[in-house]
Amino acid sequence: MRIPEQVLLAAAEEILLRLGEERTGAETAARYLVRADMRGVSTHGVNLLRLVAQRAEAGMLSLPTRVSVVREDAATAVLDGGNGLGPIGARRALDAAARKAGEYGIGMAALRNTNNVGALGCVSSEAARKGFIVVVTTNGNPSVAPFGAADPFFGTNPVSIAVPVGKRDPIVLDMSSSIVARGKIRLASLSGQPIPEGWALDGEGNPTTDPKAALKGCLLPLGGAKGSGLAMMVDILSGMLSGSAYGRKLRSFHELDGPTGVGASFLCIDVGRFLDPEAFESAVTEYAAQIRALRRQPGFEEILLPGELESRREEESARLGIEVPEAVVREIEGIFAKLGCAARLGAAV
Repeated sequence: MRIPEQVLLAAAEEILLRLGEERTGAETAARYLVRADMRGVSTHGVNLLRLVAQRAEAGMLSLPTRVSVVREDAATAVLDGGNGLGPIGARRALDAAARKAGEYGIGMAALRNTNNVGALGCVSSEAARKGFIVVVTTNGNPSVAPFGAADPFFGTNPVSIAVPVGKRDPIVLDMSSSIVARGKIRLASLSGQPIPEGWALDGEGNPTTDPKAALKGCLLPLGGAKGSGLAMMVDILSGMLSGSAYGRKLRSFHELDGPTGVGASFLCIDVGRFLDPEAFESAVTEYAAQIRALRRQPGFEEILLPGELESRREEESARLGIEVPEAVVREIEGIFAKLGCAARLGAAV
C-alpha cells in the first residue's frame, strides 16, 4: 500500500499529539519516522508508533519530551533526553553539535536517558546537508553475543557517518554492528520464513535458522571479532561516556520492563576548517566517480555508494507515495480508533 508522504506525516503527528507530545516535538519525531519509511528502513518507521503508544500508556515513556542540558563546554555538551522520544533528543543533540562545530570547527554532544532514536542515516544526513561530516552512534539492549560468547551483551549498536557532497545527496553509511538488524528477525518471525545461517543463536547458544528461536537467543556480530569490537566501542561512546545505561543495564523498547536508558553520541566536523568546501566537494565527487567506473563483478549491474539505494528509494517515495505494509496500516488505524482519531490511512490511498 502506497500512502502520500503528507498523509503519513499528518497521521504520525496526530498520534504523537494525542499521546501527549507537543506540536514541535511531534513534527520532529514524525518526520524522522516517515523519512525512515521513505528510505526503505521500515524497521525504524511508523511501525514504531505502536510501541510508542504502548510505552506511553504504561507510563514508561515521558511525554511531552523534555530535553535538558546537563553540562556544556566550548565544543562539547551532554544532554538528557528525559526518557522521551528518541528522535526529539537526537535532533536537539545534533543541533548542539552542529552549532559548536560551526563555532569551533568541531562539536560533539552526548545524549543520555533517551529511547530509540530511529534510523541513524536520517539523523546524520540532516547535518551533512549543511556542510558537516557527521558521526552518530547509539546503543541498545543486549541482543548480540560478543565474539565467542553464547549470551547477548551488546545491542545492535549502529553507527552512521555522513559526508557532504555540495548540493547533492550526502554519502551516508548507516550500519549496525550485528550481522543483521533485529527487526529483520522479527519480520521473518511474523512471516514464518527461516533466516539465513550465521545470523543468530538460539537460547542454548546453538546456531539457528528459526527466527522464533533466534528471538529467544541472540544475534551474531558483523564480521566476527570486528563487529564485536565495534559494538563495544559504540556502547562506550554512546552509553558510558554520556552517563547513560550500557551493556546489560539497557532495556528493550519492545518490552514493557522499564525505561530503556539508551544513550547516543553526535560528532560534527566543519569541512571548511580543514579544506575549502568546493575543493572537498570536487575531491569526493571525483573519488565517487572512480569507484563507480571500476570493473563490476558478475551479477552486479552497477556499483553503489553507501546510502545511494536509500536516497533513490526516498525520491521514489516522494513521487509515488510511501510503501507501508497493510499490517502496519492496520496497527496505525487501531491506534487511531483507541485514541479517538477520525482519520483513516486506507481512505487516503
